[in-house]
Amino acid sequence: MKKIWTVLMVSGTVALAGCGGGGGGSDSGNGSSSGSVAVAVPPVVVAPPPPPALAAYVGTWQPACEDQARQRLVVALKSDGSGALEMSTYDETFGTPDCSGPVQFTETTSEKITATPDGTGNIQLKLAADSPASDIRIDKVVSSLPAHTIQFTGPAVTTVMVDGKPHWRITDGSGDTTDIADTGIQQAVSGKGGFYLRGNELFTVMEKDGAYVLDMHYVKQ
Repeated sequence: MKKIWTVLMVSGTVALAGCGGGGGGSDSGNGSSSGSVAVAVPPVVVAPPPPPALAAYVGTWQPACEDQARQRLVVALKSDGSGALEMSTYDETFGTPDCSGPVQFTETTSEKITATPDGTGNIQLKLAADSPASDIRIDKVVSSLPAHTIQFTGPAVTTVMVDGKPHWRITDGSGDTTDIADTGIQQAVSGKGGFYLRGNELFTVMEKDGAYVLDMHYVKQ
C-alpha cells in the first residue's frame, strides 16, 4: 500500500494641515485671515498574497480499501513559509475485508515526507485502469524522505527476537503469525512526482522512465 493565508490589511488616515497668521493691523483697511484644512486620505488596501501553490492539497486523504488495508495520508504546509508540504503516511490493516472495525496494526515511518514545489506540467494520464487517458495539468513536486525507521504498532503486534535479531510479530484473527524484521535506520530517498485535484479526489503521480504514471488515488476525509 505504501507509495507515495495570510491577509494583510494596511489602512491609515493622513491629515495635511496648512497654517498662516495675521498681524494685529490692517493694510488699507482690508483684514486678512487664514485657517487649516484637514484632507482625509482613503485607506490603503493591500491585496492578500496568493496562497501557496500546493495549499489545495492540505488535508487528510484515504484510498479505497484493498486486501484489508488502507493508507491514510495527512498533508500539511510546512511552517517555514517555503510553500512546501509535509506528508505523513499511515498504512492501516484491519480485521475485515472492507476495512471496517478497529485497526489491527499500523505501519508508520519516523520522519515526514517533504514535497517541494517544482512548477506545473501538462500530461496525459489514465485516472482509472478502465478509462482512457485524460489531458491534465499537475503540480509537480520533488519529494524527499530523510533517513528514517519503520515501526509497526497495534493490538496485533508484539516484538520478538528471531535468530538474535528483533522482529515485529503480526498475529491475524485466525492465530497465524508473520514476522517482520526490524531493519533499523533506512537510507534517505527522494524522487519526482506530482499532484492533481478533481473535486474531493487527489491523484498522485510519480516520474518513471521519463514519464509520469499514476501512483495513488485518494478521497478527502
